[in-house]
Amino acid sequence: MLSFDSNSARLNVRSVAVIVHDGNVLLHRAVGDDFWTLPGGRVEFFENSDATLHRELLEELGAGAVVKRHLWYVENFFECSGKQCHEIGNYFLVQLLEPDQFPKHEVFHGVEADVNLEFKWFALSELSGLALKPEFLRSGLLELPAATKYIKVNEIAEFRGR
Repeated sequence: MLSFDSNSARLNVRSVAVIVHDGNVLLHRAVGDDFWTLPGGRVEFFENSDATLHRELLEELGAGAVVKRHLWYVENFFECSGKQCHEIGNYFLVQLLEPDQFPKHEVFHGVEADVNLEFKWFALSELSGLALKPEFLRSGLLELPAATKYIKVNEIAEFRGR
């Protein structure tokens, strides 16, 4: 996977699935986290970003999917587990082949090698009050861009303004 650590910093290359169905968006989190995010995963060496999503959704949910189009290219600076992270993310609009196989508005569990994941469909109308990261998604998911948009997110004070 494309993830590199250097002292207290980490660089990740991540592909992200924006899955919207019947006015709901699929989110996930590690059990115990106090925030939600979109599903996806780290890109493997010599793997295209859209192929990452096919692999990750099969691994985590056993679900087939179709990648529709690229939405956002996101550079995200944040802190997680005591590390300052620089994440490069490619966000794609994705359609699950059988979205109704997953319960609506109830937590269900996915499979990740070293993390216990929980998934849940949330109504798009609920996003404003939800702990969702990165925060631009609260408004971004309500109006998906027609063409790829470049987003910069910086939650690390010492790197703001760069």
